[in-house]
Amino acid sequence: MAICSAYEGGSIGALDRAVAGHRLNSEEILHLYEVPQDELAAAANEVRMSRIDPKIATYSIGGNIDYTNVCSVACRFCAFYRAKHQDGAFTLTIDEIARQVGQLKSLGGGDVLLQGGINPDLPFEWYRDLLRCLKALYPEMHVDAFSPEEILGLERLTGRDALDILGDLKEAGLDGMPGAAAEILVDEVRGRIAPTRIGTRDWFRIIDAAMKLHLHNPWVGMVINFGETLDQRVAHLTALRAQQDRAMSRYGSGFTAYKVWPARLEHTRLSAVSPQAREEAIVEEYLRDVAVGRLALDNIENHRAVWRTMGFTVAGRALQAGANDLCGTGSINAIDACIKAAGKQVPDSGTTIVSDVVKCIEDAGFNAALRDPYYNIIAHHESGNEYGARATT
Repeated sequence: MAICSAYEGGSIGALDRAVAGHRLNSEEILHLYEVPQDELAAAANEVRMSRIDPKIATYSIGGNIDYTNVCSVACRFCAFYRAKHQDGAFTLTIDEIARQVGQLKSLGGGDVLLQGGINPDLPFEWYRDLLRCLKALYPEMHVDAFSPEEILGLERLTGRDALDILGDLKEAGLDGMPGAAAEILVDEVRGRIAPTRIGTRDWFRIIDAAMKLHLHNPWVGMVINFGETLDQRVAHLTALRAQQDRAMSRYGSGFTAYKVWPARLEHTRLSAVSPQAREEAIVEEYLRDVAVGRLALDNIENHRAVWRTMGFTVAGRALQAGANDLCGTGSINAIDACIKAAGKQVPDSGTTIVSDVVKCIEDAGFNAALRDPYYNIIAHHESGNEYGARATT
């Protein structure tokens, strides 16, 4: 049945084809941006319901640790990085990182993501020693770490290639690497917002190396509102979809999840050249791209809603527009830095946040389920139980 027969033309044709399970081409994906918001969200939700358990939405207890904000890339959109001798620059010791992982574990966390700037003073052995230390202390913790940008930095530092570097890191304890540092995978956009940022060719080359080694890829994303065109967003989505096709065919696994979020440029060097829209417009654009992502990326099963920067109300709406998972509950240093710069209060980690995550899921009309990094269900939330309790399923 058509979602809405009252509208004619390419946009509604694309909507019906997506709901029917057909792959959309670039032109059809572009047409989705013309569909009324409620129709688009309804279609994305219908596709989500057909592919994921329609009764539940998932969450995890995990978090990010940013081990350094010293960075030689200096992206113009980043409010987190610092030059080596700049006020606020830091590099955590391995012991400090281990203590933070221990704190995350004490909150019930089962996975951690380690990321940082491109710090030329950190030798390759530091990364290997870090992973070995964490696996020795917390062998049950799932460790995703780094990004294609960081691996490119290690290639330049060591003269070795990504496959060799990632193989060593996997042996030391690396479980996975996210598809971070993607933003918009169109070199014209990347050259404008971050001229020294990793290019698309190297990004896909390094991602493919990680997938070839069967490293877990917890997510890949798209960051919008850099002044990119809708055609460029579509090019980003179709490039990710093509990589997923290649990875699934060659290696049997690929991106585990996808998420989109808007860039916050108010306190960056791009603020003067990329003025921000009103918050209401940012929210509606975010929700539209959540739905478009679900309909365009037919080979990525899980789609995340971001609550830390968008808030729980908006994240709940995203769960009704194609997303099936809320991002993790732990500390996210780099994102927290942006929240603080905007004069907003950073949410505390712990049981309060887990309660809020579960409430967001339930208010959106789903049952909350705690998952592991591979989206296996650990526990279903039951009314009357403590939020986040790891009950037997």
